[in-house]
Amino acid sequence: MVVLSGYGCSTSVFTEVPSDCAVSRGTLFNANQSSSWHELGLYGINENGVGLEANLGYSQRAEFALDTLGISLTGPRLDNQTIAGIATPEPFYLGTFGLNPQPLNFSSLGNFSSPSFVTTLKNQGVIPSLSWSYTAGAKYRLKQVYGQLIFSGYDTSRFTMNSVSFTMAGDITRDLVVYLQSISYSGSNTATLLSEPIAIFIDSTDPNLWLPENVCDAFEKAFGLTLDSDTGLYLVNDTHNAELLNSNAQVTFRLSDVASGGDAVTIVLPYNAFSLTAQPPLVNNSSYYFPLKRAANSTQYTLGRTFLQEAYLSADYDRGVFNVSACAWNEEAVQNIVTIIPKDSDPPTCSGSRCSSAGNSGGPSPLSHGAVAGIAIAALVGVFILAAVLFFIRRQRQKTKYKATSPEPDVSVLSGPVHNAILSNPAHTTQPPPQPRFWSPDAVCGDAGESYNDENRCDGVNTENSTDEQGLELDGNGTEIKPVYHELPGSEIWRKGSGRGSMVQQVPTSYA
Repeated sequence: MVVLSGYGCSTSVFTEVPSDCAVSRGTLFNANQSSSWHELGLYGINENGVGLEANLGYSQRAEFALDTLGISLTGPRLDNQTIAGIATPEPFYLGTFGLNPQPLNFSSLGNFSSPSFVTTLKNQGVIPSLSWSYTAGAKYRLKQVYGQLIFSGYDTSRFTMNSVSFTMAGDITRDLVVYLQSISYSGSNTATLLSEPIAIFIDSTDPNLWLPENVCDAFEKAFGLTLDSDTGLYLVNDTHNAELLNSNAQVTFRLSDVASGGDAVTIVLPYNAFSLTAQPPLVNNSSYYFPLKRAANSTQYTLGRTFLQEAYLSADYDRGVFNVSACAWNEEAVQNIVTIIPKDSDPPTCSGSRCSSAGNSGGPSPLSHGAVAGIAIAALVGVFILAAVLFFIRRQRQKTKYKATSPEPDVSVLSGPVHNAILSNPAHTTQPPPQPRFWSPDAVCGDAGESYNDENRCDGVNTENSTDEQGLELDGNGTEIKPVYHELPGSEIWRKGSGRGSMVQQVPTSYA
């Protein structure tokens, strides 16, 4: 964290100290009044090109120390946090609060004093994940909307959801990098301010938009801007500022994770977002200015805090992804905080950017191919299960139906047709009562599938009263009908009778 030291409003810093210096700088910090201040020494905020805003050319020195750091009066308090006290108005007129989980390096990568504030919060179980969400707020919206910072979560009431997810860059000092595919202007006329995509860093510690020189030229033409050589600012007088406000001028930024094509999100900034006020020591007299800076090279391309008035940023360092969404301006919106869970809490099927965030801050993610395939397989299995259930129910109904009717007379098939004959001693008490001989309708009608009863006539033969006194069947001429046996190969034979067929298991036997 960078704070303003007690020397921040002294003559050693300013030739003429502003009357409201301490208030305008967010009050000053006096290390002598802290009992937990442990001084580490003077170090440059940038060493070997690594540090705070190194790409923007800042190289001030600051007094570093370890101290107790708390958020608000009731928020968490952490010991041994790295604090840097700075006095000069550049690069930071106000103090800054670091959100990157990387530890502080005093001289080179790998040399650090202590874990970052965010990392310590997670290590102590205060927050669940290395993530945060931020928007700068906008005093020109509704009844002045304040900024918002949430650790390990995001507020869905503050932005418009989208499905675009960004991957963090490998450079830990410039990790929140997006492709700015285009910038367009609309107002008194329309114009394209940027047509070739550039990779650009989103940074809340600097208020300006650092863009290529040709893009700055296009902004100058669209808004009628002139660069002031003394202050290095695009100053705008009161009259011109009023004209721009009345023109309803706005600038649209198109962001994506790829240079061209792909999913993109658009962030629209009205001219109000650019109508900032410069005060001493930036200028001698208070004046409106347009927060635009000419970048010396591509490493300086930056979307600063001005951009974050209309953009909601969520960063998830556990997964290495972040999201940018357009702010929503609904005065009746109810706050809805969503927790960003740690990466190790993801289900096994979760991977990559579809697990994030906040970004998930974009709303519900589309189904992955694996999820779609899983749903298709589950549906197919469901069809098979349903078919099996219906088959089982049908079989149970059939069994119930057959149990409800009297069983058909049957005979045991032992070693061959000879065992189907009626016993020679029907009066034997140990044998079952005589049963009608197994017969086949084929012998009468020649069609095993044809129904048979006493009134049927087949080929002109009268079958009425065609049994003798022993119960043997006779044809119409009084001749006994010989039984016909159909022996099937293998271990089963089919018995046909009464128009139905039933299967009888047969154990194979050898015949002499």
